[in-house]
Amino acid sequence: MKHGKVLRRVGNIRDIAKENITRVEIEGKSVLLIKKDDEVFAIDSVCGEGCGPLDDGMLEGFHIRCPWYHEHYDIRTGKLLGVAHCRSGIKTYEIRVNETNGDIFLYVEVSN
Repeated sequence: MKHGKVLRRVGNIRDIAKENITRVEIEGKSVLLIKKDDEVFAIDSVCGEGCGPLDDGMLEGFHIRCPWYHEHYDIRTGKLLGVAHCRSGIKTYEIRVNETNGDIFLYVEVSN
């Protein structure tokens, strides 16, 4: 079985409002797209404990706060910030935005 990363289109930058969180489903995973200023970030949709729904969280600058555990994560790195109850950060995803048409592509792991 081969493993690797492939690009998958997940939306368009014009469809995401600034300071907004948009959930997309890709390769069986829920991923959040967050538009901050003119950049788009992609993170797992749940907190480091694996259950707090981050799309219900509050975006504060480049940090997102889990609505259940009140933990803060950096949307650029996935790093858990401060003293925390959660055991780990969250996964971030590499993305590309087509500068011509605004399409957003996400790198995802696949198995063939």
